[in-house]
Formats: sequence, structure tokens, C-alpha cells
Amino acid sequence: MSSSAKALVAVGAMVANRLLLLDAYAFLRRKLTGSQVAILLYHRIGSEYAGWSLRPKPLSSQIFESQMEYFCHNFEILSLDRLAHHLLQGSLPEKAAVITFDDGYKDNYLYAYPILKKYHIPATMFLTTGHIGTDKLFWWDKVSYIIRHTAVKQLDLSDLGCLPLQSESDKIHANSLITERLKKLPDEEKNLLIEKLFNISGTVIPPGLGRELILSWDEVIEMSNDGIAFGAHSVNHPVLTNLPLEQAKGEILQSKQDIEEKLGKVVTTFAYPNGDFNAELVKFIGESGFVCAVSVLPGKLISSKDNIYQLSRIAPIEDFNKCMGKFSGLWGDLQDTILRLRR
Repeated sequence: MSSSAKALVAVGAMVANRLLLLDAYAFLRRKLTGSQVAILLYHRIGSEYAGWSLRPKPLSSQIFESQMEYFCHNFEILSLDRLAHHLLQGSLPEKAAVITFDDGYKDNYLYAYPILKKYHIPATMFLTTGHIGTDKLFWWDKVSYIIRHTAVKQLDLSDLGCLPLQSESDKIHANSLITERLKKLPDEEKNLLIEKLFNISGTVIPPGLGRELILSWDEVIEMSNDGIAFGAHSVNHPVLTNLPLEQAKGEILQSKQDIEEKLGKVVTTFAYPNGDFNAELVKFIGESGFVCAVSVLPGKLISSKDNIYQLSRIAPIEDFNKCMGKFSGLWGDLQDTILRLRR
């Protein structure tokens, strides 16, 4: 979407919200569908590493708190397990929200957790267990660190061409291109390309950065003892559909077992890394002691007809008016309409 189109969408969302059109749409939609349940997907909150972490972009603590306050006043906030119970019973609350976090960043503990406690909000954090309590950065954070800290003015990558790094927009664009390319590759090939990036960029990641960026098990245990729920999110965050089925099953079960051993609690929820799944994975999740699984399907609200192992989530953004478009159901309905028209 062009910058002018984005600006037009932002203005339209602001006008619609201020005229209460989004509230009216949400009200009418609830009368027709009988439910208005949003599962929210957060990654990073108010991090001190916002200066170099290009993706996922951290949401400020202030905006996160304003969103939590909004949901407390306007929605019934459910735990993910509770939502699964409602889905199994075939009856959903009319207007509810569920709060989730992916990956296991330390800023979830430093910044999000105190706000969740302040508003008595249940939440589920999905852990990539091979990184928790270690010094291992996620591969996309390595890419972001390289692009932010390299002194070179362009990256010469054979398949992606020469990517300039002169400006902030150049760096964001390069980061996006490289990340999308690497995301689709097997881990071995991905790691080789990241090593190549280190070599041509002359960048070295300082020891200990991973421990500063990722949750420790002590922090996970503290939050668990205080009511935060934890779900499995694989061991190494691969795209599961790119793996042989048995290897994908191992990623799922090992992450579940890792959390259960550390917390002494049964893990009942799963989040597909990168949101990718197929029929075989959905079947396996259903047979492995999970009560539900979440993805990152385009921002649509949950209905009683949804598959409990393919639940979509909405990723909130800084622009509150655009968020309201998502929470009202309008954004997802428009996307569905566009897809139907294209067929």
C-alpha cells in the first residue's frame, strides 16, 4: 500500500471512530453474529532495544496500557483456556477479548507484566523454549542487529541484489526483504545466509545480548505463579510446514514438555510459528493434549463456528483508530469481501 493510501486509510479510520460509526458497526455486527471475540497478538512492549530492533516493532508501554485500559472498560477479558471452554460449549460471550504474546521477549516481563497486573488481566505468553534462559538471539533479531549496526552503506546479496542502507527507510526496507526471504528457507540454508550477512557487514553481536533480550526461566516461573499462562510455540521457531512431519511434531511436543517440566503445570495451548499450519499439524495438535491453537490469520474476530485449532488473532498497532476498525470487525469483514470478489 502506498504512503498516500495509508494516509487516506488513517484519516478514514479517525473520522469513522470519532463519529462512532465503528461502535455502531460493532453493535450491529454483534446483533447479527451473536459474538464479538478478539484474540490479540502482541510481541514486544516498550523495549529499550527499540532503537535497533526493526521487526517486530515494539509497541510503547504507554500505548499498550491505553489499549489494556480500553479493553477492561469495553470488553470482557478472558483467558485463552476460558475462550476454548466457551468454544467447546458452543456459546461465546457477546463482546470479549483475549490477550496473547508470542516468542518470549524479556520486555513482556519488564513492561507488559506490571500493566497486566495493574488491570488484573489474564494473558497467555507463547514461548520458543530453545531460546528461553539462553544467550541465543532469534534469527530475525540477528538480521535487525546487523542492518542497524553495520558501517557498510549497502549489502550486496546475489539473489536480492544490492540493498542500500543510507537512510532509515532503506534499512527498514532491506530488513523486510531479507527477513521475508529467510523465513521461507530451511534452517541450515537460513543460518548460512545469516553467517554471510555477518561476514559482509563486519558486524559482531556482543555476548550476553540474548540474555538481555529474551526471558529467563526464573521470570517465566514468577509470572506463572502470578497467574500468567504459558503456551508452547515450538523449540526453535521454524516454519513447521517446511519441516518433515516427524520433525515438526518433535518441535511441538518438546516445547510443550520443556514448559511443563519448568512450571509443573500442564500446557494446553499452542501458537503456530509464523502462523503457518496444515491439516496434518492441526490433526496432531488436537491429538497431543492441546485444547486450542492460535495462528496469525488476517484480523478477524472469533465466532462459534471457528476451528478451535485454527484461531485467528488481531495484531494491535499504535494507531488507535485503525485498531478500532479491527476490533469492530469491519477490517476483517472487508478483507473477506475483497477475497470473495477476487474469486
